[in-house]
Amino acid sequence: MAHHQDRREFLENVGVASAAVLGKRALPLNAAVVPPPRLAGEPWDMSWLDRLKPATYRAVVDANSLEEGYAADLAHGLLGDYHRVHDTSDDQVRIVIVARRAGTPLVLGDAVWEKFPVGEDTKMTDGDGGPYRRNPFYRPRPGASPDSAATKLESLQRRGVILLVCNIALNNWARGLAERTRRDVEEVKKEVFANLVPGTTVMPSGVFAIMRAQNAGCAYMRGQ
Repeated sequence: MAHHQDRREFLENVGVASAAVLGKRALPLNAAVVPPPRLAGEPWDMSWLDRLKPATYRAVVDANSLEEGYAADLAHGLLGDYHRVHDTSDDQVRIVIVARRAGTPLVLGDAVWEKFPVGEDTKMTDGDGGPYRRNPFYRPRPGASPDSAATKLESLQRRGVILLVCNIALNNWARGLAERTRRDVEEVKKEVFANLVPGTTVMPSGVFAIMRAQNAGCAYMRGQ
């Protein structure tokens, strides 16, 4: 049993270490993983698996780094490729994006980007050179060309793309943002979890989400 416990602690510490992207100072490797703001005994929402069943072609994109939204670009490209080659409808192709580690901000909502220094921490700058105060991957900026909407998460969700996020990474990001803004960790954690990109489902871990998607027949794609 000790071996299994050590292994679990190692995996949790890997998730904590990934929060180093939050700034110059990384979180300590022995930092505790804060429990998510979920009711005791509340089951994890696995209903997204039912959405995979009708699809002929399935893929899961491992968005473990931001890479300027490459995971969303990849999902858009795959939908287009299958349509051109196999003349598929969107219902026949189902793509899951799993945001974890440094890719977690992909699914942080506009309210989080506006209130906390996510733009600074991810080095994402807008057209004026300043850090983004909104999630640039969710929807295009006002006045942008209609074509720019195609690779945004809002449009991809309408085409059936499923968004999942790692619970461990969310807690680590919330803790890091709380430290950066000198705010109470529990309060920040609640705000972060309450302001994800609409439709995003929290999973126990990103690795679990990826493996579960593969169990359901999804081909693995690196989102970087």
